[in-house]
Parts: sequence; C-alpha cells; structure tokens
Amino acid sequence: MEIREKEITIQSKVALKGSLNLPETRREKRPAILIIQGSGKIDRNGKASEKLDLKLYRQLAEFLTKLGFINLRYDKRGVGQSDGKYLKTGLWDLVDDARAAVQFLKAQPEVDPEKVIILGHSEGCAIGTAVAARESLGGLILLSGAVETLGEAMKRQRDIATQDILDGKSFQAKLLRFLGAHKKVEKQAQKSLEKMMKSNEDTIKQSFVKVNAKWFREHIQYNVREDLAKVTCPVLAITGARDIQANPEVLKDLPQYVKGDAEYYVVENMGHACKLVTKTSTIFSIKKDLPAEGNLPIHPELTKLLENWLLGHYQLDEIVQLTL
Repeated sequence: MEIREKEITIQSKVALKGSLNLPETRREKRPAILIIQGSGKIDRNGKASEKLDLKLYRQLAEFLTKLGFINLRYDKRGVGQSDGKYLKTGLWDLVDDARAAVQFLKAQPEVDPEKVIILGHSEGCAIGTAVAARESLGGLILLSGAVETLGEAMKRQRDIATQDILDGKSFQAKLLRFLGAHKKVEKQAQKSLEKMMKSNEDTIKQSFVKVNAKWFREHIQYNVREDLAKVTCPVLAITGARDIQANPEVLKDLPQYVKGDAEYYVVENMGHACKLVTKTSTIFSIKKDLPAEGNLPIHPELTKLLENWLLGHYQLDEIVQLTL
C-alpha cells in the first residue's frame, strides 16, 4: 500500500508541527489514530538527541498506515519544529495540545470523526487518558505506562535503582555502595520533590540545572485512575515484562476502572521502548541499552496484539484486503 505523509500544523495555544499519514485506499471515511509520545524533549519520530533516537513513533506510524489507519504524530511544544517553551510546558498544556490534535483529526475529510483513537506511549498514557475522559473517542491504546501515576512510576524507578546499587558487581556499583548512595536515593528524591511542590514557578534550579517544576507538580497532583473511571471507549493496555520505567503489574487493575471494553497484556522480553530485549536494563546499563534499541524494529508480539485489537474493533475489511 502506498503511503502519503503530509506536513501539517495543529493550532493549539501554540502552533504544533506534525505529520499526517494517509493510506491510499478507496474507503471514503477511515479511522484515525493520534500518536502521543513519552516524556522528555523527544520529537514526533522518537528522537531525543543525536545519541538517542528510539525511532518508535515513526515505526508505529508506518505500521498503522500499512494496516489501513490514518495517523497523526506531532512535535510537542518547544521541540522539533513546534512553537512554545519546552521547560514551561505542564501536563495540562500537553493535554490541551492533544485535544487540539484530536479535533484536527476529526475535521479532516478522510477521517471518520467517531473513530478517532489515541495511542499513548509512556507519559502519553497519562495524557491520552486525560483526553479520553474529556473528549469523545473511538478507542484508547496505552503502551508502557497505563494505570500508573508519575509519582508511582518514579518511586518504583528509585527502588529499582537502589536495588541495582546493592546488587551490582561493577566498580561503579561498589563505589556507590561504599559512598552509601543506596541510602540516599529516596531522601534526595523527596527533598527535590518537596522543593518543586512548594514552588509556584514554571521552572526551578536543581543542582544548578533548570527543571520544569510546573510539569512535575501537575503530574504529581494528577490521579489517572479517576480519569480512567470516566473512559467509556474500548481500551487496550500493553507493557513489557522487562520495563523498568513502567510497572506491568498494575495492568490487572485496568478493568476495575474502565467502564467499557478493556484488554491488557504483558509482553515477555519487551522493554520500555517497545522493542525486543533479552535482558532487563539496570541503572548502569540503560544509557547504553536505549540507543541500541533505537535500531530495532517494534516487538513482533506487540504489533500482532495491536493488529488483532484494531482490526477486531474497526471495520477495515476493504482496507485490509488492499494491503495484501
């Protein structure tokens, strides 16, 4: 199937630049999927820096288009080609931008406005859930971050880091143990968090580095489970068993919150970047592991789960036939 990719502008409170992928089919109105990326200064394709390019969102876009779905991804505020100030952007700014992107899709002549689906990855799970509680959607897909607040995810990450220091056999791990770093992880984190929560500024300095205090405050105060209880569209949640950034164990709680149809899966040998990995990263290996994962394809079991769920929920017989 041929794919048309159009450069577009979404007008939120700032102008957001994005890519709209359109499959070449005879179908007049088709479902459309909005891809919302994870946290950090990461662009519409998954690139955070010259050294770290996960490529995940471009890979997802190409996969979804070949299935027959229109899809949209965009650079977040202050990233890539989009306007705005990245360090002054809070959670609710990101939610507003995603809602603007949903309305953009609904207005496209090729899109069935009742079948606009959000696919959120990592932080995109929280943003997607917040949007789904406030907009009429045709579906919600949550990858690597469902049913979990940022505070809970960060606490688990700190616990994993502490255990990595205690269990590590490298010189670095032994040095950190000697210095008592494992005893300071939680205390230092709480001190940093307290400083951000007391501030009313968009940004503050932490260890001489400017950080987005507004973003942290709004995330810590956001209860994703309350919004999950307002979601009525079909929901699919998938997390990797080797994910050290999002907890796969909490997925089992999804059906008790969502009012409508809900499915969840834990994929073996999948990490946070949705790629096939054969070992779980540690705090000592993650900086090396993530760039390497960028060159890998999306985990094959994940693509199969996405395909089965999407084609099972949306009428695409004509489109699927054209892709063969």
